[in-house]
Amino acid sequence: MTLTEWLLSLGSRDAHRKLLEEAGSLPAAAWRLAKARCVTAPTPSEVPTTRELRGAAREIARRAGLGDEVPAGTVLASECEAMGLLVIG
Repeated sequence: MTLTEWLLSLGSRDAHRKLLEEAGSLPAAAWRLAKARCVTAPTPSEVPTTRELRGAAREIARRAGLGDEVPAGTVLASECEAMGLLVIG
């Protein structure tokens, strides 16, 4: 499955919850989603920004039924960086 196909598959029921379970944490799931969007953007990038990371976290939380509250972008970025996942400040 290509990244574009994977992004489109997130429209299916429970896809965001499954992503969250597979990633093991909200920061890791948000990083996967944000990076996929960065790579498939018209001007591709390999590393998501804290803003993109937080937006992805909000989407996942909302669609997985966790509500709208997510940690600040800097907190998410710190947690990602602790896992070896690069984020642009």
